[in-house]
Amino acid sequence: MSDGPHRSLRMRKAWKELAKRGDQLTYDAEQVGEAASHALASDFKNEVSAPLVSALKDVFTGRDNSLGLREIALQQLEDAKALAAGSVFGMNAVAWSIQLVHEGRQGKEALYEAVGLAAKERGFANTRSVEEHYLRESSQRRADGVAARLQNAISGLSESKLGSMLVDPQPAAPRGPRKKTDVNDGVPL
Repeated sequence: MSDGPHRSLRMRKAWKELAKRGDQLTYDAEQVGEAASHALASDFKNEVSAPLVSALKDVFTGRDNSLGLREIALQQLEDAKALAAGSVFGMNAVAWSIQLVHEGRQGKEALYEAVGLAAKERGFANTRSVEEHYLRESSQRRADGVAARLQNAISGLSESKLGSMLVDPQPAAPRGPRKKTDVNDGVPL
């Protein structure tokens, strides 16, 4: 018997951990959500460049656009696409930013929401990849269960909080999902 299809998953370590937590019912929804946040943060850190984040912050804080004109913000976002080249995550963040500016939304909260929406989009795409892998390596029932748990975890994340966590990470953030080691740390009753 294998240790689980998550081991042969061709994704980053954080996504393997998320797949494991989604597969094993010993992890509750909160723990799966925690692993989902960590996996998305890992992708953001690896794929979205600091100059792009800085450019997005400049657009949404009104730097070089003190009047908050939509046309100027849209032009700045078009210019930011060059900084996102080669990063699907970055391009999605720019696309969501453009959408929110078209809706007349600017400010730090709009930035957080744009990045959070891009992160959730990435999460759902990777969930489909995990599901396909589980279909190849295991059963339909198991793949459906993993996909449902991962989708629920990602859906439950707040776009604004997720975007805030990604754009302005706290320095004392834990490195990864906390592993329960004590016998009293089991599943809450």
